[in-house]
Amino acid sequence: MLDFTHKAALAAAVTLISMSGCTDNRNSQPAAQSEPAQALQQNASSGAELADPIADVGVSGAYAELAVRRGGVSGEDGKLQGGEYVPVDFMQLPDDHQIGNRLFKYEGPGWESELVAYRLYFDERAAIDIFGKTKPQLVLPEVGQDGTDYHALADWGMDVLKVGPSLGIGGVGVWHEGKLEGVRQFTGASVNVFNEVESSGVRLQYQGWKSADIERDLEMTLRIAPGSRLTRVHTKTEVPAETWATGIVRHGLEPLVSGKDSGEWGYLATWGAQSLADDNLGMAIFFRNADLQRITDDEYNHLVLLKGGHEAEYQFAAVWRDGDIQSRVQFVAYLNATAQALATDQ
Repeated sequence: MLDFTHKAALAAAVTLISMSGCTDNRNSQPAAQSEPAQALQQNASSGAELADPIADVGVSGAYAELAVRRGGVSGEDGKLQGGEYVPVDFMQLPDDHQIGNRLFKYEGPGWESELVAYRLYFDERAAIDIFGKTKPQLVLPEVGQDGTDYHALADWGMDVLKVGPSLGIGGVGVWHEGKLEGVRQFTGASVNVFNEVESSGVRLQYQGWKSADIERDLEMTLRIAPGSRLTRVHTKTEVPAETWATGIVRHGLEPLVSGKDSGEWGYLATWGAQSLADDNLGMAIFFRNADLQRITDDEYNHLVLLKGGHEAEYQFAAVWRDGDIQSRVQFVAYLNATAQALATDQ
């Protein structure tokens, strides 16, 4: 149950609470749709970002947070105990931060729509994880509180992705001399959390990111809109990358790749029994075909290699226990509808 502090934090940051849909005037139609094609038709006419099909939604919105422990003490195992998690708008990663020390609630910032939530490991892993939901709702303030376990199925859902040493879903890196170099080594990092009218998300700054034999500063923005599974990613660096890279963790499934005639946007995706609940999970990276260099694999990831430069843009999405997407065929239909809708949204 949420206490007053966490209820207030959520209420202040939710971009929409409505029985019918988004308060954004561009997307004022009810959010309920039965098929991806209907979502595509609605958004093609409104110019809004793709709104995923939602049935019987009572609350719609987006929310982002970083909750930091205040008042805790370090135990014999080096993990912080006591105190409470307090939402903050900005945080500099402490130089002495240790993975798993419980400084951050669920190990870093999170962002969500009512359909899905994501988190980024705010440390030298920099991978992105997925919180699946059992029903449309906003849940992050209650996730990761002391005495709870988000790896076990709860009323709201659970952590559904085994990330390991991979990028998770949509993590960023560069491709250099035939191998992936993620955001593993850097001299400093900070994060800003934002909750705006049309979207919520996080903006990360990595100083002195060691990649491709040089050091560069990296800015990465991840944002999500109400009614969407999509996280929109924008990366920027003062030293251009030869080849940007992103991807999806490999779980032994055959990847789904859009055809050459897919239009402006393409995708790399996986579908199958790969969730931590031992059921179907769908993950996808969406990219502009004009930006694509090639699709490949390494030991841990299915990879999308994008053209180099100072900036890169792509989007990613996850689907778990969705009433309208329960099979590979339905997931592919969602992928194709989403790629087509992204082309009309530019």
